[in-house]
Amino acid sequence: MQQHNQPPHNQPPHRQHQAHIRVILRFLLLFVLLFTLTALTPARGFAQNGDASPAHSLTLTDEQVDEWLGREAHITHPVIPDLIHREVNNLHFYYETAFSRRAESVIATAETAQAKTLRFLPGETVSNVHIYLLGDINRYFEAQNAPGRAPAWAAGLAILRDGVILIRLNPGGTARIEPERTLAHELNHIALRRFARDQIFPHWFYEGFAMLATDDWGLTRAETLARASMSGQLLDLDQLNDAFSRQGAIVDLAYAQSAHFVTWLANTYSDETLKKLLQSVATGKRFDDAFIDAYGRSPRAAYVFWLDKVATKSSPWLSLFSSEGIFFALSFFAAAALIYALQKRNKIRKARFENPNQDIPVSTLPKNLRHFGPFQPRKPHR
Repeated sequence: MQQHNQPPHNQPPHRQHQAHIRVILRFLLLFVLLFTLTALTPARGFAQNGDASPAHSLTLTDEQVDEWLGREAHITHPVIPDLIHREVNNLHFYYETAFSRRAESVIATAETAQAKTLRFLPGETVSNVHIYLLGDINRYFEAQNAPGRAPAWAAGLAILRDGVILIRLNPGGTARIEPERTLAHELNHIALRRFARDQIFPHWFYEGFAMLATDDWGLTRAETLARASMSGQLLDLDQLNDAFSRQGAIVDLAYAQSAHFVTWLANTYSDETLKKLLQSVATGKRFDDAFIDAYGRSPRAAYVFWLDKVATKSSPWLSLFSSEGIFFALSFFAAAALIYALQKRNKIRKARFENPNQDIPVSTLPKNLRHFGPFQPRKPHR
């Protein structure tokens, strides 16, 4: 019995097309559901305490020094016996033998840490500083029978009046904030205090200025600011100082906002304007008055202007660095790639159905099959 060429046992083209459409629709539906759930999930509560947050540094005011140490400012270093002493660039480092390797890696960054502060302040402000690199920074207080103790979250601590920095080390460099960054940050705090003498800067300026000088800005801080901006949870200027004394995500937000605001001031009005502000405060002028002289508006007015720019202009760009923005971008390209692949496969199948006797183009095969088996070029007969 004569056999006729039969089309392959594939579904008719219109059914294949419908099947592909169903696959695409299911994928898009899943994508929309995942994106909606991600977008509608409440952002981490910036105004709540108790959330996990990176370790931060701590500064002690003169009043806190008296409260924590219960003595006069003069002390003899090192206060802890049997520590190794290294002097580098007129900075005095003290550390435990058990942490020698980790301490040396921090000491190696001393010159770089000083140079960052020299962008705004003179060299004498970052010399003759005593720096303790310890596994437990509370050993400094225990050795003096002092009542104060550093909180568990403190990666570093600056005792401003004494010119002392305490940095917590982990043997393998597993601290949530690297001690090298902490060194530069705390050196800036000491330098600003020395430059201003007994004059007062707001806490938000201390932290923002230190992060500006040490380039302490990255994806984590950008995402923190973006989340708060998009959810309407940015802190007012009056809330910033209080936020530093709390715990959790609100502290991260206080650092992020202070860093961005002070950096914005420097980038918008120049380093020289910021230096003018520092000099005016150092000569005895109140911070608010010195700020008006330098920037032509009060700190509150400048902050409101910055807040408006962050809320209306910066947030769309900052949101690109958020987890939601990255998820959306990856999902979009994945959906586009899937649609392209299905359309290409459907086109090939349709062509085969319409002409089942047509040779399969070698170019449509995977590379490992293009010259294998039936598609291997035949050798000429001799």
